[in-house]
Amino acid sequence: MSASRFISLLVLAFFTTCAIAQPKATWLEQSHDYGVFKEENGKVRCAMRMVNTGNAPLLIVKAQAGCGCTAVTYPEEAIQPGDTATVDITYNPSGRPGQFTKQVLVWTNTVPKRTVLEITGNVIPTAATLDKQYPLRAGPLCISQQYIPFGEVTRGENKTLYLSTYNASTDTLVVGIEGAKPHIHPAMVPDTVPPARVTALTVHYLSGHAPLWGLNTDTLVLTCRPLSGAENAVAGTAAINVLAQITENFKGLTDKQRQDAPVARVDCGDRLDFGTIVRNETATRTFTVTNRGKDVLAIRRLWAPDGEGITATANRTELKRGKSATVTVNVNTAAIKGDLLNVPLTLLCNDPDQPQVTIRLVGIIE
Repeated sequence: MSASRFISLLVLAFFTTCAIAQPKATWLEQSHDYGVFKEENGKVRCAMRMVNTGNAPLLIVKAQAGCGCTAVTYPEEAIQPGDTATVDITYNPSGRPGQFTKQVLVWTNTVPKRTVLEITGNVIPTAATLDKQYPLRAGPLCISQQYIPFGEVTRGENKTLYLSTYNASTDTLVVGIEGAKPHIHPAMVPDTVPPARVTALTVHYLSGHAPLWGLNTDTLVLTCRPLSGAENAVAGTAAINVLAQITENFKGLTDKQRQDAPVARVDCGDRLDFGTIVRNETATRTFTVTNRGKDVLAIRRLWAPDGEGITATANRTELKRGKSATVTVNVNTAAIKGDLLNVPLTLLCNDPDQPQVTIRLVGIIE
């Protein structure tokens, strides 16, 4: 046999051996259900076993949990062919009531390199956790908050927010939501909630249909009733407030449109002084809004906080270049607490440089 042929056979044998000698991970468990357990009992643990059914040493390169509530440990030394290794997973239920599903990713020097392990369970919370995370109640249904704040929403923009609820009863609850409007589309997902389970209130906000510029406040009513219908079963309701500040969209204006844009000017500056006014009477003052720009100025809204006895109206809401509108402000002094008038009045308009003008109403009540 020639030397070159002998060397070729050695190389072929080497690569054949390398191709055959491979580790292989065979998992005996890839999921674990902790079942229903109490938060007060602390952390729960499980072990998922893997056998190296290959013919080369197997290494667990790394293991990564999906969140801080889940910890994972694994052997760092090589796992020889035929040996078994254990990946330990610990879940911390503190402050995490309800059903959960978590994943742990394990990377090895095998094919495939990545394996997904999954843990599930259902945590029965302590009373302290319920009070902290679900302060609002609709009978046995615990609700995470009373407000759904959308913040500033540009007119025409759509947003979605979620609110979680928890069934603290031993009966399945049927949950409903009332108060849908053209700009508010609520839904419960799912609407039938087994004991010790979490469900979500989803609210889609369509700002193009919102009735007002500026602050819009709406109320949704959450209802629940036990599925069993037993005589001693408890039902309940709760009011959820939906808040959104609808603003003008000026981002798409061209340079020419900005140059020609309306410009709002008020003749009273930032204060409208009522002077000395009499208790239990209605006082009236006026100020003028003038359009110093080129395009039409639209007065979108005149707004004062509820319960302050303030009403404001403009004799016109669309002003061409150089034109003015008179705003009449009425103050019902019977609604003012104390002897000082100090209430903000907000004018909303389509002036891109000053879409919101705040005028403070001040005075002394005798």
